[in-house]
Amino acid sequence: MATLKQLKERGDRIVFYCRADVARCSHSWEPSWDQLIQYFGQDADFTNDRSEFGRLVCENCGGRGAKIIVQPPEGTTGMGGGYGYDHGPGLSVEEAAIEHHARAAERKRLGIKSNAELNAESRAAMRAARLADRKGEHFIGPPNPWAHRKRGRWL
Repeated sequence: MATLKQLKERGDRIVFYCRADVARCSHSWEPSWDQLIQYFGQDADFTNDRSEFGRLVCENCGGRGAKIIVQPPEGTTGMGGGYGYDHGPGLSVEEAAIEHHARAAERKRLGIKSNAELNAESRAAMRAARLADRKGEHFIGPPNPWAHRKRGRWL
């Protein structure tokens, strides 16, 4: 990551949350960068060794141990991908269209049908089955005469 001096120059915020084992404390505090630089030095990189922050004492409960959160400056978008994925810069509209058409051509070459084609085939099969029901053209035999009777009435 970056040193304390670089984080200060960039305009990041740092927040400590108490993680004392003895007390259930939810105290948080935001020290100034000058305090941290004076205490740890401007070249301190706490991403590799966070044990240095174990020396900090909570103002509320007196417990040791802190959870450290570094927040980017206001108006920035933060991290790119998150969850371990770097999305990188996005494609332009033209590049995305070219890539989409290339994928569609590859799917067509492999014989993979799109969702629209699969839905159209399914609707056509259902339509043909309904038409066969109306006409009475079943490959098994005639339709059941009791299929559409009113239920709940005895004749």
